[in-house]
Amino acid sequence: MSPLWTALLAPLMWGTTYAVTQRWLPQADPVWLAGLRILIPGVLLLPLVPRSVWQQRWRDVLILSVLNLGLFTFLLFTAIQRLPGGMAATLVSTVPLQVLLLRWLMGHFPGIPRLLAAMVGIAGVAMLVWQAPQQPDWLGVVAALLAAHSMAWGIMLVPKLGQGIAALPLTAAQLVVSGVLLTAIAVFLGLPFPEVTLSSSLTMVWLGPISVGLGYFVWFRAMETVAVEKLAFLGLVNPIVAVMAGVMLMSEQLQSLQWLGMTLVLASVLLAQRLPASLPVAGSLKPAQ
Repeated sequence: MSPLWTALLAPLMWGTTYAVTQRWLPQADPVWLAGLRILIPGVLLLPLVPRSVWQQRWRDVLILSVLNLGLFTFLLFTAIQRLPGGMAATLVSTVPLQVLLLRWLMGHFPGIPRLLAAMVGIAGVAMLVWQAPQQPDWLGVVAALLAAHSMAWGIMLVPKLGQGIAALPLTAAQLVVSGVLLTAIAVFLGLPFPEVTLSSSLTMVWLGPISVGLGYFVWFRAMETVAVEKLAFLGLVNPIVAVMAGVMLMSEQLQSLQWLGMTLVLASVLLAQRLPASLPVAGSLKPAQ
């Protein structure tokens, strides 16, 4: 199987996060969920991190860990518990658009095609949220957009702070650091540990070692041979899978204008990623989950 088709496994697995969490871990504390999901694969990948990374680059790893995984995953699970999976996934998929707008605010004009893509994406997000059959949980909406915002900053900092560290060791280091931080916060605050049942345990195995661990492994392995544009396109499978899983597992329903809004968001993300890259290669490979 080619690396491209192997990499497709990653967004296929990531897209199930929303419905799987809502179905089998609906009341679990989001801090514990985020910490366990990250820490378990992080421990398994720990041997891949050279000692020099911990000794010389710990500050860089800490910053990237908080933005790309720690804060992002906590906000992600907060949104998942408050919004339909399709809505949460589409809002989180605005990461490339937020990167575009942040760079514009920093003086890097994106060009007319990218600007139009951003405007279409913003319009799609508005349609998705305001056309919901019920009043959306605005805390969930804010959490989803802030999750994308956190990762957008992480993406822009990867080329600078992650320079000189191979992709897989850098990912493993971020998993370990962010997992330890979130778990420590959960223990310090005395948050209730998720109920341990057969279904919850199997769900965490899927969300952690399989979805995050295996997903990141095949994704970063494909980075060595597959063009950035193709991998970015595969990332669009994530929210599509989330919507389909929500319909099948949670009996979710979307209004016609919400379907249109989701289509506009995905179209704008696709257009923005298909245009000539304005970010360094290393910064454009981090997918949203």
